[in-house]
Amino acid sequence: MEVIIYSNKDHPHKDTLLKKMSWASNLKYVLALDFKSLFRLVKLKVSDQVIIVFLISSVEDLDSLIANKESLFNSKYILILPNEEERLLSKAFLLYPRYLSHTSYGFKDVIQVLEKMIKNNKANP
Repeated sequence: MEVIIYSNKDHPHKDTLLKKMSWASNLKYVLALDFKSLFRLVKLKVSDQVIIVFLISSVEDLDSLIANKESLFNSKYILILPNEEERLLSKAFLLYPRYLSHTSYGFKDVIQVLEKMIKNNKANP
């Protein structure tokens, strides 16, 4: 199972998330810093199971993701939003993420969910 992390290169919480990911046991990932790179990676992995962690920085990021949802194929994904603004939340739910979090939670929850998703995938290939 492949894990892809999407983050805008200037996202203020990107380094914190990557540090937490590197501390987590057995989590190997590929980083995509723009949507073009992300969709290229997903296309390359289309026959594999992929989990994508989206570190969303703005409504515009989310709009781009929604507009290109079909390019995600059957990937499972986790969305991390910058805040709990109602407009942002309602758009995020349109993507039907496996898990929805916020940067204010510190990413511990995201790591736990990601580890469980990987563990469940290994148990049910």
